Amino acid sequence: MQKNIFDKPNKYINEIVTKVRIKEDKLKNFNGKTMAFVFFTKFCDVQCSHCFFRSDNEGFDLPKEQYEFSREGFEKFITFINSSNNGYLSILGGGEPFKKFEYIKETIKRAKTDRIVIVTSGMWGADEKNCKNMIGEMYEALCQRKTPTKVVLRISMDKWHISKIGIDCIFNIIDVFKNFFSDKENFELQLHTLTGDNSIDKVIEHYSGCTKTEGQKYVSDNEEIFKIGLYRYELHFQDGYKISVGIAQIFHSNLKVNLKNPNINLEQLITLFDNDMKYNSYSNPSLVRNKNNEWGLDYLISYNGNIATWGNEQLYGLNNLYTDSYQTIISNIYENVISYSLLDKGYFYRTKIISEVNPLAVLRSKAIHIRDYAGASILEENHTVLYYAIRVIQDYLKENIITLEELETLPKELLDAIKTKKMILKKMYENRSYSIIKQYMEKGTFNENEWKDLFNLIYFGHYSVSKEQVEEGIRYYNAHVNKKISKLEDVLENSKEHYQRLIERLTFMKPEAKKLCMENYRKLEAI
Repeated sequence: MQKNIFDKPNKYINEIVTKVRIKEDKLKNFNGKTMAFVFFTKFCDVQCSHCFFRSDNEGFDLPKEQYEFSREGFEKFITFINSSNNGYLSILGGGEPFKKFEYIKETIKRAKTDRIVIVTSGMWGADEKNCKNMIGEMYEALCQRKTPTKVVLRISMDKWHISKIGIDCIFNIIDVFKNFFSDKENFELQLHTLTGDNSIDKVIEHYSGCTKTEGQKYVSDNEEIFKIGLYRYELHFQDGYKISVGIAQIFHSNLKVNLKNPNINLEQLITLFDNDMKYNSYSNPSLVRNKNNEWGLDYLISYNGNIATWGNEQLYGLNNLYTDSYQTIISNIYENVISYSLLDKGYFYRTKIISEVNPLAVLRSKAIHIRDYAGASILEENHTVLYYAIRVIQDYLKENIITLEELETLPKELLDAIKTKKMILKKMYENRSYSIIKQYMEKGTFNENEWKDLFNLIYFGHYSVSKEQVEEGIRYYNAHVNKKISKLEDVLENSKEHYQRLIERLTFMKPEAKKLCMENYRKLEAI
């Protein structure tokens, strides 16, 4: 019987990732100024219900680098940014960056970039004296730089934040900028809100004579590196001070969205997601357009050190600041044909190919409404990764980017699959015995919570799994636990701990980096 490569996808993914290379003279180079988004920490005290992180701040397991930058991680982050020809660095909220205020100040002093945007809830501004001191320390750090840059403090102001932390902290921050920094061109305050939210009106009501301009749709927050927002206008104060206000589409992140629920408007979720990709990301979240029409890479740097170009996370081939140098990361991005194809051909190319065999993976990646980790979601199933990789290679063969001679070292059965017609390849995919269940069984080590979380997601329709495959998974689960279950409903869960595990499942730290950080921790403990 002919071997079906989709029954053992891991083996063939590794063959492709390690052996298939596009020659340097055939590669596109994205040498423009880069953009980078970084989370210093996972933790936040506001804990908005629509936020992906939903941090509970109840402590964490070792090593702590799984959840926030250590000093070593921060230093490696600075090294990476200073090597990356950066034009726009955003220190993101989600995890509140002011929990790492020293890192903010050092980034302002040391990062080689043209623009630093710090996203925050502003809750640290509740005390007037503390508010003035912290903003003053940021400006002092800016003055200590050796090269010029612009620092923007961007306050997230919406009904969720106001309901948790009030609005006085926002007024305090505005007052400090109005009274002490209104004439500083390279030190700016911005506000940021969400569609359909009227929280900014409270600022207009609070400040006598404050008005807002008409604004523009799909406009960048600067003129050098185009970071497109949904809508932008200005607040004009009576004394002449101005604050730029950006409006973004709200994404109600939900890793447990019920794809079987007929009452959920999946079409609306998909439309919102695709429009964001089309208009805000130029159909390619991994790239950023420069003023001179050059393109640069757009990085997402996680609190655990994982780094990829935006939307290009691959859980089987992670890069991490703790273990990988700048050059290694860049090489991995360009040399991995799966990763490079997104840079080259964009988001809609990838979804089109994956939709040929696994439209549910595409739906899942959009419906959970988490743009940051859409790549990790859509490429979660190994058999789908293998199909995508083969189809990419087939297209590159047609375009003479890759030749068959360059693929001669691949196993014969894989090379035969690459040479076959699309319809036959699809049939092979459909006739596989492999599923997400088998993928979990291949891990070698059994973790009860991991299996319970998987069963929850299968129940909510996130994976295409046959009745027989589910039964096989249940038998495997029962063989490793004391209790016995007969159906998926027996392990449904809705706890905070469960949801945090789902976050970790999609964002887990590169194992080699986690091991290294744990070894470093043990060495320090032994001293």
